[in-house]
Order: sequence, then structure tokens, then C-alpha cells
Amino acid sequence: MLPEVYTDTVACIYNVDGKCKCMLTPERLSILRKAFDRAKRCGLHDHVQPPPISFASELVGLIARKDISASKHTNKKFKDSFARIFPPTSPPPFKKWALVTKEKMAIPLDHDPKFPHYWSEHPRDKVFGANTIAFSSRFSGFSICHPIYQENTMLLATRHAIYSAAVSTEDTATFMLLPSWNKDMTTNPYASLCRK
Repeated sequence: MLPEVYTDTVACIYNVDGKCKCMLTPERLSILRKAFDRAKRCGLHDHVQPPPISFASELVGLIARKDISASKHTNKKFKDSFARIFPPTSPPPFKKWALVTKEKMAIPLDHDPKFPHYWSEHPRDKVFGANTIAFSSRFSGFSICHPIYQENTMLLATRHAIYSAAVSTEDTATFMLLPSWNKDMTTNPYASLCRK
């Protein structure tokens, strides 16, 4: 029996040339549609230039941005990290036991809607309800962060989380989800920050 993250039903997103650019589960497509509509109702679309035309055009743009970001990396591990989505069993324990309400360094394609707030690197992702640029402000409260699997990005995210917690006047915890490719976390540069 296949795990519940697999499905035999997908929606294909076509570009203007009629080529399938991406396949999404109906659930993810629904999540994106609801996020787009909610952002529009909240007035987030009013501050985006050029103004959003439609859900379909923004969805194609979102997929193109993801493809462009992934194409900047040649390493398969980095490229694969652009397709990272929490398994459905991951968010509930973080919300219930760790009081997590924020997701840092997500994109609308992988954001978990169980977290009411999320940050994305691209300003246009506001049309899907994202806050932008996770490093533009201190991490605060309880959040989860899963950066792309690029050493410098993971190092910056870890450093930012530690420094944010150190200077915060409120309770702050950031749960970092980082890979351990060589099975020894002590040799990774971001892990060394935790020992200082």
C-alpha cells in the first residue's frame, strides 16, 4: 500500500503554448486557490505591481519562478529541495506541542496551510498570502524553517534564527529542518553555530 502522500489524481498546469509545466494534486491546487482568494479579500493584491490578472496567470507565474530558481543550481540535492513539502503528519505535532504558527522560507507551492503565517523569498508570492523575505525582520514567536538545501542559505538561516532569539524580548524558537547528508551533523557549518 502506498503512503498517503501519493495520489493517482493530479491536475496539470499548462502554459500558453499548451505544454504541461507542472502537475499538482487537487488538494494543493485547492490550497493555492483559497490562498489567492483570501489574499485578494484582505487587500494584498492592491499592493502588487503589475496587478494580478487571474488565478491561472499567477499560478503559471509561480511555477515559472520555481523553475527559474531551481535552474540556478546544478546539484541534484539543491534542485530536489525546491520540491520539499512536509508530510501531512509533520505539522500537527509542531502546532500542538511546540506552538508553531509561522513557516519561514516556504513558497506557495509547499506552504502548509495549517500554519497561518509564512514567508517566501519572492515579492510576487504576496498574491498567495505570503509575507516576503524571511531575513528582512527578526524571527519571533515559534516558527519552523526549511530552507533550500544550499550550504550558504542554511548557514544564513541558522545564524539569523540564533541571533533573532538572542535579541528577542519575547519567547522565540525556530525549528530548523536541515539535511545531514554525511550522517555527521558536526561537520556541517550551520551545526557549528549551535556549539558557540
